[in-house]
Amino acid sequence: MNRRYRVTLIAACGLLLVTGGLRFASAQSDGAEETDGTADETGEVGVQRRSSLTPAEQLAEAQEIQESGATLSRRVSAMLDEARQDRDIIRVTCLNDKLTQINANLRTLSSRIENLEASVEASDTDRGAHEYTVITVLDQKLQVLDQEASQCIGEDLFETGATTVTTEIDPGTPSDDPGVLPPEVPASPVPYIPPPASGVS
Repeated sequence: MNRRYRVTLIAACGLLLVTGGLRFASAQSDGAEETDGTADETGEVGVQRRSSLTPAEQLAEAQEIQESGATLSRRVSAMLDEARQDRDIIRVTCLNDKLTQINANLRTLSSRIENLEASVEASDTDRGAHEYTVITVLDQKLQVLDQEASQCIGEDLFETGATTVTTEIDPGTPSDDPGVLPPEVPASPVPYIPPPASGVS
């Protein structure tokens, strides 16, 4: 192969690699911008939204999350009372477990909101951002517990309703009716026992 041709071929391959890498990097950048812009549509807090919230707005949203969690706790508690009145042990156990987890997350949420308030007063944006992130995670946990509590099943799911017992009698089974004679049993031969052998030879 001609040396000049090889040099030209190597240069062309290098140019193609550089151009492809630039296009790939540009596509990744465009995809990242689209992901950040559509994160809110999937129910998650987007990166742009978090960065745009002021500390005061973060605190107001955290308090709304706390109120929503308290409402959830009261609703699940009412569901638990209803299950206890119905004496539905399976549903009582399930709802009691979910309510315990909800209240535990609410206690953690309350302490995190206090820390967020302190960071707002101290103008500590780094600490405030950390506390707000933890609060959003707790909000997601409460939403999951809300769905799980709604799916608690009761004993009625396992009830089969009225049952019917069907008895089948074999035609060859002897009957207790005196008018029905039992089947004849063939007589067995009488066993013959030989006399004992005499001791006299």
